[in-house]
Amino acid sequence: MFYILAALMIFFKTYAYDISQLLQEAQQEVNKEESQYVFRKAINALINKDYKTAINSGREYLKLNKDFSLKTEIIYETLATSYYRLGVRELIKSKYLPYVKQMENLLKEIENKPLSRDAKIRIFISANNLFIRKKQFLKAKKLKNMYSDILKHEYFFIIDPDYEMFIPNVNIFRIIEGNLFGKNEIYISEKNQTLIEIAKKVDMGYDEMRLANKYLNPNDIKKGEAVFIPRKRLIPEENYKFGEIYINLSEKRLYYPVLIADKPYVITIPVGIGRDDNKSPIGDFKITEKRKNPEWKVPKSIREENPDLPEVVPPGPDNPLGTRAMRLGYTSFLMHGTSKKFGIGMKVSHGCIRMYNKDVEKLFEIVKVGTPVHITEKDYKIYFDKKVFIEIFYLNDNDIKEILKNEEKKDIDKDILFYTKEERKGYATPLN
Repeated sequence: MFYILAALMIFFKTYAYDISQLLQEAQQEVNKEESQYVFRKAINALINKDYKTAINSGREYLKLNKDFSLKTEIIYETLATSYYRLGVRELIKSKYLPYVKQMENLLKEIENKPLSRDAKIRIFISANNLFIRKKQFLKAKKLKNMYSDILKHEYFFIIDPDYEMFIPNVNIFRIIEGNLFGKNEIYISEKNQTLIEIAKKVDMGYDEMRLANKYLNPNDIKKGEAVFIPRKRLIPEENYKFGEIYINLSEKRLYYPVLIADKPYVITIPVGIGRDDNKSPIGDFKITEKRKNPEWKVPKSIREENPDLPEVVPPGPDNPLGTRAMRLGYTSFLMHGTSKKFGIGMKVSHGCIRMYNKDVEKLFEIVKVGTPVHITEKDYKIYFDKKVFIEIFYLNDNDIKEILKNEEKKDIDKDILFYTKEERKGYATPLN
């Protein structure tokens, strides 16, 4: 009898434990599904400009999830963006003040959270620009003091005199790992100006700045407003070679990986490319000719468009080739400077690769005849390692399916990918 009772006791204890464990696991699964639903609802609302729903769903997500994760970080960005957008929409003082207050509360809430530098930058920009637009200048000043660490530009010393004309963390960067490099930065506007003026000032292209600053009016940036500078990037070719040039037409940017004292660096500069009706070439080329202060022999097709043009434009400030030109293979396509004040980072040329004169002059000095040039058109770039980094310019449904093929292996969340393709465009950002 004793043995029977003991066996029964063990059975019921084991059974009770199993039931308890099953219930706990079931509850965890329910909470996970609810969290996924609420997260998806928040980011969908943000993207569809339903900011009040984004706020409510974001707050609900934070209640359900006490542990910090990449999704938590995204929700804080969503809240900051929503407060900013609602605050800017409301022109009447009594209506926008609540959103200013909610933004202040959010800043206090996240003060000790382990946010990434990029999330801090995005939240800072939303808060700062709300305060500036609503003439809350003391609040904006206090915010800059709180976030002084992300407002600093970092420099490093270049020991090779051949490369010292490049500006560290502006157009020359240390490669972090693989094809990943750089840190994103913030530009505080010194006066009322346009995004195209700022792009030139910080050595960026217009389209890439527009992509990374979707909530800014590019023609009306107020003094004191913050602008996102997307400097955290991926070299277009994962298995790149040092001493070869890579140009990605989708992002309108050139990359030149180099070794300096046996350490990996990359020089990168924005470019203007061919219009849709005069596309820049895609393929592998070599530089076959270099010319200082080139004359421009105007192609017949261009003179037919503009009969007032001469057959040859001499060197000078009005020469569309600018101060330097390098020929791609034995084609009519050149990499060259420009006489135009603006147009870098846009589809503006008849197919040539156009740069700011200050950039092409530096590149000209270090690039030799025979240097390989690879021109591609990648709408997104991805890097798989311990973390998955992606840099998106455009992402279609087929691209998403291709990326998610590695979902189980690399733990890529499709909701995070969806948020990234809408809100974190134009710079390298993690997916897991």
